[in-house]
Amino acid sequence: MLALLQLLFVTGSLAAPLDKRSGQLMGTLGGKKKLTFDRNGNFKVVSFSDMHFGERWGDGTWASWGPSNDAATQNVHATVLDQEKPNYVVFNGDMMTGENVFADNATGYLDQCYKPTVDRNIPFSSTHGNHDNANNINHNEEIEYEQAHYGHLSYTRSDVGPKPYGNGNYWVPVYAKEGDWKPALIMWFFDSRSFVSGTGDGPGPVPDAANYYWVDEHTVPAYIQQQALLMDIIWGGVPPSLVFVHIPFQRSDDLYQLPTQGDHDDEPDPSTQGYLNNTYTGLDNPTFQQILKLSGSNNNVLAITSGHDHGESWCARSKASNGITLCFDGHSGYGGYVTTHSQVRNGRVFNLNLKDLQQRYPSVETWNSYENKTINDKVTLNNQYLAQYN
Repeated sequence: MLALLQLLFVTGSLAAPLDKRSGQLMGTLGGKKKLTFDRNGNFKVVSFSDMHFGERWGDGTWASWGPSNDAATQNVHATVLDQEKPNYVVFNGDMMTGENVFADNATGYLDQCYKPTVDRNIPFSSTHGNHDNANNINHNEEIEYEQAHYGHLSYTRSDVGPKPYGNGNYWVPVYAKEGDWKPALIMWFFDSRSFVSGTGDGPGPVPDAANYYWVDEHTVPAYIQQQALLMDIIWGGVPPSLVFVHIPFQRSDDLYQLPTQGDHDDEPDPSTQGYLNNTYTGLDNPTFQQILKLSGSNNNVLAITSGHDHGESWCARSKASNGITLCFDGHSGYGGYVTTHSQVRNGRVFNLNLKDLQQRYPSVETWNSYENKTINDKVTLNNQYLAQYN
């Protein structure tokens, strides 16, 4: 029956102009081990952002502090992972400072980034940030390296999007139990592109094909629409969802002034998607609108989570975001700039429970987990979160 529905979709008038696999439920392909909730009905995700491995350049000179910062970042990850014991890890962009790395050793910084997670045998996914696109490294090279060297744990894919700078767009299903056909949760991952000029030898040009600061508007909205339609045909609906993307959507600019828990050192406005030459283009909106349709009337999209702005670690929703919660991960790396309240590095935790997801309005608990073995900013995200602004 599934194969028939897929065939009808490929050959029928509903097929969107993506690629030859476009009529398939992409997240169910690839022969990966099923991700499942644990015996208590829980599935915990830790999201790390802005690690900035390989940073070597300071004040116009070749700096000596890079290796010690990389070791400190690994310790952050190890500490948070041991404290939280997650079922899944997301590396939510800017894994390296790509403008500082050389072509012959760039992917080695991915090895360092993944090591604490791989050592603990935790499955993971990556999104990619603006610093992951530079003259000596790009998103496609990173995706292919991750698949080739960590395919036993990595669920990262490239379903659609322009290569090599913006093709990390995909989704991953999580099932209540091994024998289930329909997932209980979908995790969506989107590539916000952009490019930081430079190489290990100094600055370099920004390619025309990389000079964008938003999820590709030509392929990704059609991909979301088509995958959601297939989910509806085959499963009877889109399961509750989490969305991960490195650069936040422009809607975050309207939320940072709300009284929310977490750091507000680095307000996103205008460091968000859709800007070109300091002018807002609106070209992040086609993807946001498709995510909005995924959410529907029951707030089915639990959160859209970003990094990029190191001093931001809050979650907020209002009419300006059409009721979708937008979250920030904070700063998990000792590379990259530091703000007043991000001195202690962290990861963002999402603790999902099957009973909470099965309600008419699904919900999830989230908090920030720190390298000093504390947690903070714990909130429950659902249709009642910040209800006074919705």
